[in-house]
Amino acid sequence: MSKIVIPEALQIVIDDLGWFCGDDDRKSGGSSRSGMPRRHNHLDYECIDTLGRAIGQKIFCAFVVGEWDADNRLKNVPHLSKYGKNWDNAKYLDQNEMQKVVDAVNNAEYIDLALHGVAHGYYMDGVDNHDTSDYYYNIKKVRYMVDESEIRNRLDHFFGLLDYYKINKKVSGMVPPSGAYRVDELSYILRDYGIKYTSTPFRFLKKEECDYIYIEQSGVIAIDRPHDALEWNEYNADYDSLPERCGHYGAHWPNFLHIDPEKNMEIVDRAIEYFKRCAENIGCVISKDMRFAITQSFYYKFAQTNEVDGGIEINLAKVPVHSEINDVFYVNSAQPIREYRGCEIKEYARKKDFITYEIKPFGKSIFLG
Repeated sequence: MSKIVIPEALQIVIDDLGWFCGDDDRKSGGSSRSGMPRRHNHLDYECIDTLGRAIGQKIFCAFVVGEWDADNRLKNVPHLSKYGKNWDNAKYLDQNEMQKVVDAVNNAEYIDLALHGVAHGYYMDGVDNHDTSDYYYNIKKVRYMVDESEIRNRLDHFFGLLDYYKINKKVSGMVPPSGAYRVDELSYILRDYGIKYTSTPFRFLKKEECDYIYIEQSGVIAIDRPHDALEWNEYNADYDSLPERCGHYGAHWPNFLHIDPEKNMEIVDRAIEYFKRCAENIGCVISKDMRFAITQSFYYKFAQTNEVDGGIEINLAKVPVHSEINDVFYVNSAQPIREYRGCEIKEYARKKDFITYEIKPFGKSIFLG
């Protein structure tokens, strides 16, 4: 490996925040929910914010907000749940706890609230698995997109509930439930709601040109989410023996929680130390937020490096130009960089075995040595 490398950005992506009832209800024809065998409360949000603060990252958190429904407005949304017109969430909603959740989310500087769904499913006769997605369903293993008017109705309700509770976060990203997604299809609708990024497993897409990161025809950027390191419903997780990795770290809410919410920080402290260990690898840099991660991913994927006497040349001709990426990227160097051309450079962070530098290119060619 060269002494100077363009590292991957380590960005945490967490599914299924927003639920109150955690129990997996699929055996009764309902949603998988978060898979946590207890009710969620405000402490489950506060610990995620603490995790982000400790590593300096706004964590990409995909929310399902159906159980925030205080006036049963969702009973009129077609195919939303197994309850149909009998939907009655209001009688289960603890308004005092709901306000604590709202306060926790609004005060969480390091929670980047992203779209997941309203109720994480599509309930219609003949569907293979009702729990798949708000936006797609399968019949005899063939995937169909939900009618656009229904999708827009659900998105209107998603954002309507955020407005109802005066959530002060701008939603710019999306995680497709169950990885149910097709590029250059749903993103045209998402774009109208301010969505700029999606994080989804490309192994489900079956589209040859989708390799690591992809700009859809709508302009929405899709980035690959590799296999999650932990089981989706694993709580009290052991991070001490987890293999170190980089790139997009896909996870689910229980992975950072304790069965006793008062002890959540026992798990989060382990996770913090794990991500700090990952960041000590020369091929890794901790992302600040999704925009940072997307930008670094473009440079990691498309910049071409060539070792030369005294350093490396970096050709940026194939790095896409896009309005939603930053004008800087990062390199890790095992030795101090003393010579550079074609860029501005400043030290960003120091690790045990290398230094991370922020690079602002002037053109399409850079020398670092």
